[in-house]
Amino acid sequence: MKHVDVAVIAATLWLLASMVLDILTPKSITVFMIAAALAPPFLIGIGIHFAREYFKAKRRSYQPPQWDERFRN
Repeated sequence: MKHVDVAVIAATLWLLASMVLDILTPKSITVFMIAAALAPPFLIGIGIHFAREYFKAKRRSYQPPQWDERFRN
């Protein structure tokens, strides 16, 4: 379900950015303007994805501390 939420948010942000660009520019939106509208949500999504994977891997690789033999009774 999280992936659907991210896709809906990205699509909403893209549509909002394209509408703002359409209002600000008198001529139609070019390929470069579409790329400029898509870049921020795309980069933020990539950052969130890699941060989530990094912390998931870090959590998986955590080893609880082992007791040293000299501290046993």
